[in-house]
Amino acid sequence: MKQVKIGVGFGLWRLGMPPAETIARVAERAEDWGLDSFWLSDHLLAPSPELDVVATLSLLASRTSRMKLGPSVLLLNLRHPLMVAKSFASLDYLSNGRMVMAVGTGANLADYAACGIPVEGRGKRLDEGIEVLRTVWRERVASYHGRFFNFDNVTIEPRPAARTNNDFGTMDIWVGGRSDAALKRAARLADGFFASFQTPDEFGASMAKIRDYAAGYGRANAHIESGLILLCRISSSRERALEEMRPMLTAMGRGAEAYLERTVYGSPDDVIARLSEYVAKGLDKFVLWPIAEPDAWPKQIELVGREIAAHYNKTTA
Repeated sequence: MKQVKIGVGFGLWRLGMPPAETIARVAERAEDWGLDSFWLSDHLLAPSPELDVVATLSLLASRTSRMKLGPSVLLLNLRHPLMVAKSFASLDYLSNGRMVMAVGTGANLADYAACGIPVEGRGKRLDEGIEVLRTVWRERVASYHGRFFNFDNVTIEPRPAARTNNDFGTMDIWVGGRSDAALKRAARLADGFFASFQTPDEFGASMAKIRDYAAGYGRANAHIESGLILLCRISSSRERALEEMRPMLTAMGRGAEAYLERTVYGSPDDVIARLSEYVAKGLDKFVLWPIAEPDAWPKQIELVGREIAAHYNKTTA
C-alpha cells in the first residue's frame, strides 16, 4: 500500500481566526508533528475572515522546509493566469520546488460579478487558464491564443522547477470540484483530482468516472492522483467532539447533517477508523480541516500531526 499522507487545511475561519504569530508558530512546528502539507482556502466574498493565498503561502514557505504547499482550490478565473503563473513560479522558487497548484471555478458566483468577470463560459476560461499556466511554465518564450487569453513572446523567469512525477513536466496542477464538468476537466487536463467533503462511496464514484473519462480522452494510462478534504475535530470521544463542534453545526443550519456525514471526528482511533474506509477506496492523500475556535486551533493541528499523520508514518515505516 502507498504511504497515506496527511495534510492540514488553512482557512475557513468560521469560528474566528487565530493571531498571525500563532499561525507562524504552528507552521514552524508542523513538520516535527509529521504533517505532509498545508492547503489554503481561497474566497473573495466570504462570510468569515480569509487570508490572501499568495501572501500566506509566502509566510508558510518561510517557516517550513519540507512540506508541500498549495491552494485548495485557487479561484483561477478571478485572476489573469499570467499573474498567477508569475506568483506561483516565485513561490516555487522561494520554497525550493514545494508548490502544488489546485484550481477550480468556485461556487460563489457573486465573486465573478464583484470582479467584473462573466459567469458564462467559466469552465472554458478555467481550461484556458490551466493551459496558460502549463505553457509559460514550460516554455522560455511562450505564446498563447484562445478565446479568453491571447499573448505572444512572454517570458516568466524563474520558471518553476521541472517535475518528473507527472505527465506534463510542470508544477502539478490538480482540479477541484464535484460537477461532471470538473471530473471531465480532471480527466483531460489535470495531474490530480481534489475532492472535498465526500463520503467514501461518493469519492469512489468520482474516481471511477474520472478514469472512464480519461480513457475517452486518450489518457487511459495517465498518472492522475487524488486527494480529499474533510472537516475534522479530534477529542476524547465522538460525543465530546460533537459537542465541541456544536457552534459550527448550528451556524450551518439545515446543511449541518450533510457536512457531519463528511466530517471525521472523535478520538484519534475514531478518525483513523473512518479514514480507513476511504483508504479502502484507494485514497492515500487527505487534507484534514480543523473545526476549531482560535484558542483550540493550534492544538487541533498538533493532534492531526501527532495522532493521525504519525500513525500512518509509523505504519509505512
